[in-house]
Amino acid sequence: MVRYAAEVSYNGAFFFGWQIQPEKPTVQLAIETALSVLDGAHVKVTGAGRTDAGVHAKGQVCSFEMSKKWDERTLLLAMNANLPEGVSVIRVAEARSDFNARYDAVSREYIYFIWTGSTIYPHVIPFTHWLKGRNYDWDLAEKACSYLEGEHYFGNFCRASCLPVNAVRTIYSIKLRRKGNLLYLRVKGDGFLTNMVRVILGDLELVAKREKKPEWIRELFDKCNSRTSGGRTFPPSGLFLWRISYEMSLWNSHENLL
Repeated sequence: MVRYAAEVSYNGAFFFGWQIQPEKPTVQLAIETALSVLDGAHVKVTGAGRTDAGVHAKGQVCSFEMSKKWDERTLLLAMNANLPEGVSVIRVAEARSDFNARYDAVSREYIYFIWTGSTIYPHVIPFTHWLKGRNYDWDLAEKACSYLEGEHYFGNFCRASCLPVNAVRTIYSIKLRRKGNLLYLRVKGDGFLTNMVRVILGDLELVAKREKKPEWIRELFDKCNSRTSGGRTFPPSGLFLWRISYEMSLWNSHENLL
């Protein structure tokens, strides 16, 4: 058996998330189906992170084993030839025999895109959240971001039905930036709870609307509070799993890029 790593990009609107679900199209199912056709037997795929329905990925990483050795570029092209619309393999590389895309990841990075203009180009609608209105102070929300960095209990930033036993996570960096009408939140951490980035934006929105002060964010780390103490959950359309990082580079060269 030969183990490989692949970088995958997908349009979340085509899928019910990453993880296999009964009778629903998912990214994991699409990749496993394509690889199983190529290998002649079922191929199990492990993803570095699980994205919800409607969430996109620029740089998801997965690992899998094939029964024979493939030339990396040949495997990349063969996978793409068998994948459905909405998902593409960007890079493939042979990995060490014990590599696991999920457990070997040292950080995960997400970006959420928001369009703030009074009008919008139709081409960007599927990949942003159009937030209408001008009564927002996003500079104030940027100040609130500093309270999110570090190791905290993030149970109040998670979908209540999906709260794990251990809800402590570490955010390494979080920045809120603007380029014209495009506002984006970039957050990097060791791991994320279900809906965590989208809930963070709902809380930052309350600060931007001056309903809460920046330092209010710290109150949400208190286990005595609940998910209802914060803001709304932003829709999935603007969220991208942007990058997965590992201690050593997975990719042999840039020649594997299409």
